[in-house]
Amino acid sequence: MSTLRYVLAIGGDTTLRDVDVAIACGQTDLLVSVGKPLARHLRGLPGVTVVLDSAAWPPNDPARPSFDAWWQMLRSWRQGANDYGNLRYAIAYDTITDGARTQRDYHRLMGRMDERSIPDLPNVPVLGHGAWPDALALDALQGWAGTRDDLVNGDGGTDRPAYALGGLVPERGSTRSVQWVTQVAAVLEDLIAEEGVDPALLGIHLLGTTRPAYLAPLRRLGVPVACDTSTPMLQARAGDAALAWGYTAQFGLPLALVRRSRSARVAFWLCRERSRLGLPWTTPDAAWLEELPHLTPIVLPQQLTLLAA
Repeated sequence: MSTLRYVLAIGGDTTLRDVDVAIACGQTDLLVSVGKPLARHLRGLPGVTVVLDSAAWPPNDPARPSFDAWWQMLRSWRQGANDYGNLRYAIAYDTITDGARTQRDYHRLMGRMDERSIPDLPNVPVLGHGAWPDALALDALQGWAGTRDDLVNGDGGTDRPAYALGGLVPERGSTRSVQWVTQVAAVLEDLIAEEGVDPALLGIHLLGTTRPAYLAPLRRLGVPVACDTSTPMLQARAGDAALAWGYTAQFGLPLALVRRSRSARVAFWLCRERSRLGLPWTTPDAAWLEELPHLTPIVLPQQLTLLAA
């Protein structure tokens, strides 16, 4: 069974208090869309690792940054020579339901890197749902820098996946989508068995989903798997409607507290998600969760204290 890394996706309604709660639960891997105010905050917050999303969801969002704007924002994360600070990697600029455009934009990115003599960016290409899975094999063996197994991290490292799988959110675990992920896994299996590729260099990031049916065929290969979802944040916002079916005392948070406190709901649902995925979790102190809304302003030193603890 492969290693699994869960990345919490945080959207426009996520607050700095929510980030405090996530850190207190042990969640320091965060996904944020490029251009969001929280992205700027996380860029300067040591102790967390950031996956920078290209804001492809929802499709056709008029507020989405253009390719050129995304390119400039990605470059702005550069700290120094060959250093992107706490940016683990960025998801390539993809267009859901338009695989050809996604590929064209990835080739544009590679062209700009070449023009500017940039040897590597922490960038992960996207294969959209339904696309030809054998493209992974071609790229792994002879493709662009950033996709070939010997160039995943510029020096053969494995700090980021070789590919991300996109377009799965609207599928909701459909039979055809599970079959497609299984086909992707079969291509990876052939690379390992027939080409001798190290499984550690064939990492996959499932975008927007943590469904076991998608995770299982990939994890059994031994390839590193990352997945993200904003579900804990959405369930926290839903309040009693979600608690009616999902509450359990397993995580040590009283129902009365979880009902009245958004911070407690964020903690509850995040611990529940991590537990469901077989990952460790920490329940924040109930008194602190009660006090958190009154701690103003929420400042960087407070989060650094949480990280140190």
